[in-house]
Amino acid sequence: MALEARGQTHSRIIPFFLVGALSSLVDIGLMYTCTTFFEVWYLYAAAFSYCCGIVVNYLANKYLTFHDTSTKTAVQFATFTAVSISCLIVNLGIVWLGVTFFALTPLLAKIIATCLAFLWSYHGQSRFTFRNAA
Repeated sequence: MALEARGQTHSRIIPFFLVGALSSLVDIGLMYTCTTFFEVWYLYAAAFSYCCGIVVNYLANKYLTFHDTSTKTAVQFATFTAVSISCLIVNLGIVWLGVTFFALTPLLAKIIATCLAFLWSYHGQSRFTFRNAA
C-alpha cells in the first residue's frame, strides 16, 4: 500500500509542475506589470504577485493535480497558504540576494527563485495540504 501511495505521489509531480508553471506565469507576469507599468518597488510587486499566484496554484492543484474533494476548504487553504508563505520567504530572499549581491535584474532573480522553491513546494503541498487526496 505504501509503495502504491508513493507511486501515486510521484505521478502527480508533472501535473504539479504544469500547474506551478501556470501560477508562475501569473506571478511573474503580475510582477513585471507592477514594476514596469505601475513602478511598484520590486519586492512589493514580488510579494503581491506571489500571493495572486498562490490562489491560482491552490485551485488548480486542488481540482486538477490532486483531484481533492475535501469540503474543509478553509483549513486546507490555510495549510496551502502556510506552505506557500514559507516558499515566499525563500523566494523573496533569493530575489533580494540576486538583485543586491549578484546584480541580476529583478525578473531574472524572480525566475531563479521560482525554480528553486519548486521542490519544497511540491513536498510541502503533497505531504501537508493534500495528503488525504484520493
